[in-house]
Amino acid sequence: MPPPPTAAPPDAAPQPQPTSLTPDAGLGAQDAMKLFIQHGLGKQKLHQIAAEKDAPLVDRWQRMIATFLETQCHVIALLGYQPDEKGIAAYTQHLTEALRLSPPETQEKLRVAGRDTYRLVLAGAFDLPNLLEEQNEKGELEVVDARNIMHAVSLKMQSPEVLEKVAQKCSGASVAMNDGPEAQQIEMARKHTVVQHVMVDDVYLAKGESGESLVKECGFGDGEEGYVRMQSAMAEHQGDPLIAQYVGASMVKLLQSAGIDVEALQRQGQPRHQEQSS
Repeated sequence: MPPPPTAAPPDAAPQPQPTSLTPDAGLGAQDAMKLFIQHGLGKQKLHQIAAEKDAPLVDRWQRMIATFLETQCHVIALLGYQPDEKGIAAYTQHLTEALRLSPPETQEKLRVAGRDTYRLVLAGAFDLPNLLEEQNEKGELEVVDARNIMHAVSLKMQSPEVLEKVAQKCSGASVAMNDGPEAQQIEMARKHTVVQHVMVDDVYLAKGESGESLVKECGFGDGEEGYVRMQSAMAEHQGDPLIAQYVGASMVKLLQSAGIDVEALQRQGQPRHQEQSS
C-alpha cells in the first residue's frame, strides 16, 4: 500500500516549520476544517459521540474537543506545521500576526469562519443539526448580554460551595510528589476532569435558589441542550477581553482548589480553555 500523500520518506530530513501565514491561507484552512467536519472523518467521529447519549456529558465533550483538535492537526499539517499542540500554537500565533495587519473585513471573515466551524462541531457531537440555523434566526448575543452571562457564571464558579466541592473531590492525591512524570500527568488529568464535571453539573446545570439552572435563567433552555446552545451563543464573543478576564480569574481559583499548580501550568503552556468551555 502506498504511503499517504503527506507522508515523508523514512530517510527524509526534517522539514522546516512555517514562520508566517497569510490571511488567505488561514481562510483556506478554516474552509478545510469545515469540510472535514461536515463531510469527512470528523463528521463520522462526531456522529459516534452523538449516538452515545447515555455517556456523561463531560466524557462526550472531551471526545468532541479531541475530534476538533485532530481535524485542526490534519489541516495545519498540510500547511507544513507539526500535527500536534505545538503546531496548533504556532499556526494560531502566525494567524494572529497576519490578522493584525489585515483589513477589518478579512479579520471579520476569519472570526466568523472559526465561530461557525466550532458551532458545526457542537451540532454534530450533540445531535442538534439545526443549531446554526436556529442561531441565525435568533440573532447573535449583544456583547453586554454575553458579558453579563459570563459574569454570572464566574460568580458561581467562585462560590464557596463549588470551590469546596472541587477541593473535596480532588483531595487525597493518588500520587506522591516524587512519583514519575507519567503518574503526575495522570493525576493532573484526573483533577482537570473533576473540574470539568463540577463546572457542568454544579455551575451550569444545577438548580439554584430560583429552582432553575443557570443556563435556563440565561434563556437557553434546560439540561444538556440548553448548555450546548449557551456555548454556541457565547462563541460569538469568545475573543472579548472582559469575558476572558472573568473566566480566567474564576478558572484560576477552581484549579487552585483542585490542587493544581497554576503557575507551573502556565509555564508549560497548557491551555485552560477546555475547562471554560465545559
